[in-house]
Amino acid sequence: MSDLEIRLADVQARLQQSEARNIALQAELEHFVRNVSHDLRAPLRHITAYAPLVREMLAEGEDPAPCLDTLEQSARSMARMVDALLELSRLSRIPLQRAAVSMAALVAEAQRALAADAVGRSIQWQLPADWPEVQGDAALLRQVWEYALSNALKFTRTRTQAQITLGWEHAADGITFWLRDNGVGFNPASSANMFDLFQRLHTTSAFEGAGVGLALARQIVHRHDGSMAAQGVVDGGCTLRFTLPMH
Repeated sequence: MSDLEIRLADVQARLQQSEARNIALQAELEHFVRNVSHDLRAPLRHITAYAPLVREMLAEGEDPAPCLDTLEQSARSMARMVDALLELSRLSRIPLQRAAVSMAALVAEAQRALAADAVGRSIQWQLPADWPEVQGDAALLRQVWEYALSNALKFTRTRTQAQITLGWEHAADGITFWLRDNGVGFNPASSANMFDLFQRLHTTSAFEGAGVGLALARQIVHRHDGSMAAQGVVDGGCTLRFTLPMH
């Protein structure tokens, strides 16, 4: 095969990969739009339903405080969603500043950023003695660790002693990093939706949050041409994994 034929074959292969990726991104975008549209409608329904009630209660001299509380909560919920969408848009637009990144340093920085969440708690940390370097954007990859560690700290809060273990291993397509905790876990049937924006696997009365952190973390990993997945068992903890390519 001549050099020209090899180059043409390489170009064709890249075009096919690009087309397959575009199809996958289109499907992911459609799924994302459906979920976000559904989630944004919930607070809008509350506002639409309760606003007339407030007007009636005021006209009849009744105290509208309970309805106003619901309206305020709905408005705050929408504000959080809008902020999350803006952050997701920002993450998809900013150029990656690729360089050699020390994962040990990023994990240490993430732990310091979340130190307040660990105050007064018994937490057993297990970290590897050595970490590999990867090529990536240090600031963004630090956010991935912050989201992951924050998630582990939150869902181990009910444990007398939290156990959070971090590690890594070589994979066929790069390096896989993982974080395992002994928290409340989740139903394995829900794992496919765990990284969808605004999707929560636990009630807000049990654990705060808007279902944003892991969605943003996966977006960052995807921007690095990587992948992210999670495994969990109800009341049996969670293992979060993300793989980054070697290049």
